[in-house]
Amino acid sequence: MAEVQLLAEGAEVDLFVLGPWIAGLSVAISLLGALVGFACIVHSVRSARFRLVWLTAAAVSIGGIGIWLATSVTLLGLDVSSTVLRYDLAYQIAALAIAFGSVLAGLLLLGRSFRLPLLLTGGLVMGLGTATALYLSLGSISVQGKVDISPWPAAVAAVVAVLVCCGTLWSFQALRGRPARAATILLFGLGIAGVYYLGLSALGFEVDPTATAPEGMELFDFVFPMFVVGLLSLTIPISAVLIAPDRRALAATAPAPRPDLEPAH
Repeated sequence: MAEVQLLAEGAEVDLFVLGPWIAGLSVAISLLGALVGFACIVHSVRSARFRLVWLTAAAVSIGGIGIWLATSVTLLGLDVSSTVLRYDLAYQIAALAIAFGSVLAGLLLLGRSFRLPLLLTGGLVMGLGTATALYLSLGSISVQGKVDISPWPAAVAAVVAVLVCCGTLWSFQALRGRPARAATILLFGLGIAGVYYLGLSALGFEVDPTATAPEGMELFDFVFPMFVVGLLSLTIPISAVLIAPDRRALAATAPAPRPDLEPAH
């Protein structure tokens, strides 16, 4: 894949300074988060007592891993010439919290069965939260100079985020079977990557190499520990999914009540 560069206010912006593999890693992380998250949603539908626990695990997997961590890893490939890049930790933490919270709220609104008004409402909340988390991450960028976000590309990315989330939730609820589940997860992973690069297209940089280096931290110093913690945290819902009983199988194999054992009235 050829090196991809954009020109913005005299500064060269390279999206793949570490190589194109960073985009593949981001999509893989998004797919993994979606895979674990949707498995948790399936169990939440079948469970009454632990429904909120399953949905919280799904929100961590989809929002924290599939959205925030995936897009943050992709930011590691961003480089702007003639300037030092620094990131605001508070913005990144806020983006993580919103990604998690919006997915949890969207799943709670979605309900157990297919109902279009609830699906659209849940998808809207989830999509707008995804777009907000993305722009908080992009807003955390500081350079020697000024960073601008153009409103129109940002608006297009937000619309695409809503469409991706609504389409993913619809596919998950309306379609059945392993091929349909695989297509749903693929739609989510590629869709989130598309939203991210649309968001990047909204960025503009005015660089002054003589300006003081911006405050903040290097992204790798925050994302790498979160990458390790995030992937380790997935072992909890993965283990829960593997050991959780299949309630459909239990219901199908449960013995029918015997009339002769019914209490006398």
